[in-house]
Amino acid sequence: MSHMYVDTYGRLEKLVPSSTVRCREEKMALQRKKDGGPNVKFFESVETIAMFDSVRTWLHKNCKKSIQADPPTNKNLSNLVIQLLQFQEDAFGKQEVNPALTKLPMKCFLDFKPGGSLCHIFAAVYKYKSDQGWRRFDFQSPSRVDRNVEMFMQIEKSLVQNKCLILPIIYIRPEVDKCLIPKLKDIIKRHQGAISDNPEDATHIVHPLSGHTGLDDEWFRPVMKRDRHCIVHWWFYPDSYDTWVTEVNIEQDPEAPYCPSGPWEINARWLLDLEEFNEWMNEEDYLNEDEMEGSNTRKSRRRNIVKLTVDDINPSMDSERRDKRGDKKGKRKRSPSPVIEKRRKKSNRGQAVTSGKKKPSREDETDDLTKDMDDPTPEPNIQEVSISKQTTTSRNSKDSELQPIKGGTYIDLDEEQGDKVNYEREDSKGSCTTSPAPDEAAKKEKKEESEDNVTEQTHQIIIPSYAAWFDYNSIHAIERRALPEFFNGKNKSKSPEM
Repeated sequence: MSHMYVDTYGRLEKLVPSSTVRCREEKMALQRKKDGGPNVKFFESVETIAMFDSVRTWLHKNCKKSIQADPPTNKNLSNLVIQLLQFQEDAFGKQEVNPALTKLPMKCFLDFKPGGSLCHIFAAVYKYKSDQGWRRFDFQSPSRVDRNVEMFMQIEKSLVQNKCLILPIIYIRPEVDKCLIPKLKDIIKRHQGAISDNPEDATHIVHPLSGHTGLDDEWFRPVMKRDRHCIVHWWFYPDSYDTWVTEVNIEQDPEAPYCPSGPWEINARWLLDLEEFNEWMNEEDYLNEDEMEGSNTRKSRRRNIVKLTVDDINPSMDSERRDKRGDKKGKRKRSPSPVIEKRRKKSNRGQAVTSGKKKPSREDETDDLTKDMDDPTPEPNIQEVSISKQTTTSRNSKDSELQPIKGGTYIDLDEEQGDKVNYEREDSKGSCTTSPAPDEAAKKEKKEESEDNVTEQTHQIIIPSYAAWFDYNSIHAIERRALPEFFNGKNKSKSPEM
């Protein structure tokens, strides 16, 4: 259900629900990468860096000679993987017309097992660095490009020798278009694959192109989940284009990689996309649908492969709950209404006290309305103030004495609290005041003070926090400009020290 509202200009606008906005944001966050560069945030995450422990331990045991000059840490290994993947994309990526070699599969850089692909990649890299006498790796200098390409050739050779990388042996079925077969064979040879005339010896069997190419659709499936983070694979793109996404609600759990009992049954597009991206493609994206009908097991497995679009993303329930909690915390509680009727009838003096204790709200903290006013002349020193004697009974009477009544206490109330000045006289026999107010007035005054105390206690609970610039230990420029009478020295009864 949509709601409408009128904005400040009188225009009719549609109020979009917060869940819809959040869904749009998640869809924007879930976008395919523009190239096959590394997922930097994934490799720099704490969890991924911790996964390098097994790799580092294996290197210390099996490559002591190569790494003894500069033993790597988990963070060093993580940064080195990022540099290797970025150089591979720059030197052998889709944009290169004649790349020197085929890009190494992304799964080799995600194999953290001891003695796995990543271990042998590092072993080859550090051995090449030691043989060349390099003090550090340099993938940015143009003078090092040829050497770095040669290092990648050594990496590929090491992976093949340790059976971490198996180059495909491909059989092309006779049903494939005769005009397309020569092109497919040329692609296989240039990427160091092998061609077999016997399907029994092949690791991959190529079928004719399927009717639906899926070029207009961008499908994806999750391949790894970590809390609210996920790596998604995009159909008909190589694994290097897999995207590390955060704070996106994908309900489907990743499936285990499909391992066929025999050779892969794929369509010819698998080879055509290999030529485009210079990287061996993910076979699960190209499984031959026609051949699946002949095997119930493969047919059911084919149907279970997750195929999602961006429109399938739902707003996260966890984020909705967090937003609601945040809204509740962000809203300030409403001041409780006084219950007693007498509290509503506050005297002017009580209202002045309350208003004097209020501080600006959070909305006005950033707007300094006094910034254009001149700073008052500071009064750094404390000066002795001589005050003429006054009483409430006769304001016009003159007195030669400048000091309060001997033995009395002088109280100077703030202007906001009123203009009354009382002198109290204390002696051993008792205390008496110089104010001639009758007993009724004193009782009334006492009653008002008790009411004011109740009011202050109520507001003491709901007073908002002080401004961000306020400091108990210093006087801010805003305070100087807002209360200049305390700093210009013109009013002897007002000074910063009072």
